[in-house]
Amino acid sequence: MKKLIALFILVLVLLEATSVQAQYLEDLETLGYISGEGLACGAKRYKAYELISRAYLVSSAKSDEEQKKGMYKYNTAKADGYLTKKHSGLLGCDEVLRRFDNQKIFKTKVYKNGTLKMPDGKIIRPRQKYDPNLLYDKESNEREKLDEFYDKIIAKKKKQAKEQGIYDKIRREEMKVRR
Repeated sequence: MKKLIALFILVLVLLEATSVQAQYLEDLETLGYISGEGLACGAKRYKAYELISRAYLVSSAKSDEEQKKGMYKYNTAKADGYLTKKHSGLLGCDEVLRRFDNQKIFKTKVYKNGTLKMPDGKIIRPRQKYDPNLLYDKESNEREKLDEFYDKIIAKKKKQAKEQGIYDKIRREEMKVRR
């Protein structure tokens, strides 16, 4: 009977751990997508957002493996948010910028050792101390790199369309929509 109870408790603990990791990854996916939209629209507080998001990514991870998965989710969602916003012609950027600059995340306090105090008062301590300022290069040219990547994707799609003989048809349809 004791073994059965111990096994049951172990299963519950494992399920809880899986649930916590899923929430962590979901949070990072959301943060990444918002970051991508903010970057595409030229949000003024983008760099502060990026620093806080990355500090959350590192401080909340329970292991190096979880952090690695989180970084992948975050960066993938960020690229998706950026490319989606660019593809839409930056439609709705006024609304994105208004919402972006008024997020509660900007009320998060980031301490020198990597500890975070969230707006709701929750304290998140990292597995090991680190300098959060090393997480994000504020002088990076992310936007230029993503613009180059976007331009390469569009050029590749145009080339494929020309090879398939549908490029001219697509251009005519685009012109109709613009009129």
